Amino acid sequence: MISICHHRKLAATLLAACAMHYAPAALAMQDGKPVIGFLAFEAGGCRHPAFHRGLAELGYVDGQNMVFVCRHAGGRYDQLDAMAAELVALKPEVIVLFGHGPAKAAQRLTRTIPTVISASGEPVAMGFAQSLARPGGNITGVSYFNTELNGKRLELLSNLLPGLRRVAMLTHAEVPEDLTAAYQRDSEAAAKVLGFQLMMFTFKGTEDLDRTFEQIAAWRAQAVFVSPLREVTAETKRMADLSLRHRLPVMHSRMGFPRAGGLMSYGPDYDVLYHRTASYVDRILKGAKPADLPVEQPARFEFHINLTTARALGLTVPESLLLRADKVIE
Repeated sequence: MISICHHRKLAATLLAACAMHYAPAALAMQDGKPVIGFLAFEAGGCRHPAFHRGLAELGYVDGQNMVFVCRHAGGRYDQLDAMAAELVALKPEVIVLFGHGPAKAAQRLTRTIPTVISASGEPVAMGFAQSLARPGGNITGVSYFNTELNGKRLELLSNLLPGLRRVAMLTHAEVPEDLTAAYQRDSEAAAKVLGFQLMMFTFKGTEDLDRTFEQIAAWRAQAVFVSPLREVTAETKRMADLSLRHRLPVMHSRMGFPRAGGLMSYGPDYDVLYHRTASYVDRILKGAKPADLPVEQPARFEFHINLTTARALGLTVPESLLLRADKVIE
């Protein structure tokens, strides 16, 4: 039998744990330090180096002149709203988040707390802003610009593979439907102009990715286009290995893919975007309103190609494509 004394000790322990969980924000508000809340999809997202470097460069030191409080969903979409609710309850001066899922969760929970995002291929279409120049609400930040870039990625695939007719579009089963639909719509429109068929394939995890590549090969795809989604790009190394195993050229959105042995990538430098979000936090803490801060889009996009992988896939990269590359990996 558990003693009453044991119950009291357990209760005291739980209360102490709760105090540790919430005290930093409460103390920060009492001490007059601004609270920066961060909503992450996974635990690792809380401490993104580029964002924290940006804060440090602007003079923000956790515990000295601001307090950083993070809540994360443990990689589960069904936990995002609960974590957003916890963060909103702490009433931070500003909420920061990277990714479409966290952005939608925060938007569902608050329309008043200033929110800085680094997310979405099209902030206006996704309902985060009334316009890029004047967001008009409580959300601003930077856009990945992915919706518009998907056509460019497919064009580069077409330039590499003359006569391309069948391309598999790879996405994740748990990505919010509105974002998947936007990417699929624009990608299919680009594929139609370029003269090839685009078929959507979804996966859930690393093991499921193996099966999905087998399905793509069975469909006789000539190439794979990876949707620019965090859940998909997380499998970078595995995807590079499967590309070689099935002899399928893959176009990716992240620079890390060619470095990991994949064929090629085209997109912005995401670290630059994450770094830029710190400047939005700074301006908001100094009195700026999100409604008046224009949403930024990337100023530069980079095309990287791995020639060693191209040779392994039996491909000859046209000179015209090599001249367009910002980085050629040999």
